[in-house]
Formats: sequence, C-alpha cells, structure tokens
Amino acid sequence: MTVITGDALSLLRDLQDSQVVDLCMSVLRELFQEQDVPDPVRFFVTHWSRDPWSRMSYSFVKTGGSGEAYDIIAEDVQGKLFFAGEATNRHFPQTVTGAYLSGVREASKIAAL
Repeated sequence: MTVITGDALSLLRDLQDSQVVDLCMSVLRELFQEQDVPDPVRFFVTHWSRDPWSRMSYSFVKTGGSGEAYDIIAEDVQGKLFFAGEATNRHFPQTVTGAYLSGVREASKIAAL
C-alpha cells in the first residue's frame, strides 16, 4: 500500500490507474535496485482527491504536534455521545484500520453502559 500526498498528488491526479501504478513501481524499483521488484498481481487506486464527498480528507499531526488531539477528539460527551473514526485513533491514524478499531472501541464502551 502507498499513500501519495503533497506535491506528488498534483502530478498523479489526472493519470489513469495503470499509469499511477507504473510510476509507483518505477519508484520502488529505483529504491530497491539490488532486488527484483515484481509487478503487482492486482491494484486499486482510490482517487480520493476527485471524490466530491471526501476531497482527500484525513487527519494528520502537524509538525511539532503531540498527537494528543486524537485522544481529545475520542472523548465521549457525558457518556451519551461517542466518537469513532480514524481521527480518533492515535495509534492507527489515516487508515481504515484506525477507523474500524475506533468503532470497536466505542461499541465496547456503549455495550458496557
């Protein structure tokens, strides 16, 4: 898996999926010149930047930040309102895994009521 961000995003935004994969593979092959880097068996390119509902949104810790905001955002409100999502998981931010685990975490809190 790779996440393409920053200035590189504008370079890839309008490419076809196969072109994005080819470019990523060329970077990998440059990084691992001593090894045989095989072509992927399958691939999936999300194009979040073109999705009108997400516009490539995800949480991040700014330079110099502690990540404490993830914990603060995850705090429930009077045991009645609970928050889940990748932005509430300090250990797995910016991932589907983080979103899923935060949902399990909050479901456990609710079940314990």
